[in-house]
Amino acid sequence: MRTFFGVFLLVLALAVPASAEALSPQEAAERLFRSESIDPEWFAQQGFAAPVERAVDDIRKELGALEGIEPCTDQCLAIFERGEVTFDIGLDDQGRIEMLLFDVPIGYAASLEEAVARLTDLPGDVSVFIASEGAPRIDVGGDRPLAVGSAFKLAVLKALDNLIGAGKLAWDDVVSFRDEWRSLPTGQMREWPAGAPVTLHTLAALMISESDNSASDALIDIVTRNSVETVSPRNRPFLTTREFFQLKAKDGAALRDAYLAGSFDVWMAILSDLRAAPLVRAADLETTPLPGIEWYFTTAELCSLMGEMQDLDVLQINPGIARKGDWNRVSFKGGSDFGVFNLTTGVETAEGVRHCVSATWNDDETLDEDTFMVLYAGLLHQLK
Repeated sequence: MRTFFGVFLLVLALAVPASAEALSPQEAAERLFRSESIDPEWFAQQGFAAPVERAVDDIRKELGALEGIEPCTDQCLAIFERGEVTFDIGLDDQGRIEMLLFDVPIGYAASLEEAVARLTDLPGDVSVFIASEGAPRIDVGGDRPLAVGSAFKLAVLKALDNLIGAGKLAWDDVVSFRDEWRSLPTGQMREWPAGAPVTLHTLAALMISESDNSASDALIDIVTRNSVETVSPRNRPFLTTREFFQLKAKDGAALRDAYLAGSFDVWMAILSDLRAAPLVRAADLETTPLPGIEWYFTTAELCSLMGEMQDLDVLQINPGIARKGDWNRVSFKGGSDFGVFNLTTGVETAEGVRHCVSATWNDDETLDEDTFMVLYAGLLHQLK
């Protein structure tokens, strides 16, 4: 997962003669991190200097002064007083930076417990659950249901996996894409033509690796809402993302009040009516947390789901916060919304030891997701 800390620069520059003073990638990176100000002349395209300077300043604020840069191999590694960051850097023939991509920085801690404490010191509600070989290792509010955003898609994947295991569906089954599956981003499947053939495996891969909401709604329809509710009975009725967005429309306060105050029959009647309503525009969504219009899971439940499905290849496409090179295998799903953030990662060491780390943050205020990710990366670093 690349974030605000990740600045991606890719420039196709005219060929120029090599300079005798051209820097190596390691030297260019060291100059970048040690300098008080960044010179636009260091870049193949000078307009990239300002965003890079902001990203470097943020990294130094989080991690302190640079101590050194390890020799660059597949990636470069910068070591700071309070942490480290891996990055990719590319130079042109004159030693100017034409590509730069930072991973999420890792904040150091003296112990796993200290790393957890830093995360749980954030304002609002924070839950952290860590399991090793399926056994609980750290449990801070791991039994408290919190809103988790798109991390709910682990339950959809589990319902699909159950039906495949029972022989009722198969990964290579082909379905035709339907208009009623179209939802708002994330994901690009909403732009696919109606009737386009797609396998269940492709739907699952898009739902997990790109958090594609249209793929998610397709799978909820295919496996049935009841099947997903069997996996997560707390979330009944289990909302599709399209229904979720319809309920979050700015002009939908009365509908939301009726939904939140209603019984199960009322909920289902409202969702039935929404099926015929046009999809709301992203610009017309409420941008404040709306408790009750969400998907609620405990971090223990999310680690349980991850542990049961960690071998599925669709979970291993996007590693999230984890550095793939640190682990034999990485499985990941996260989720976010206004006032909601979750990261759930399953990792396997070179020795075959498996861990799961799930952390959720809910608050009425705007979340500092970058800080959360740095602290979460510190948990994985401690397990490594």
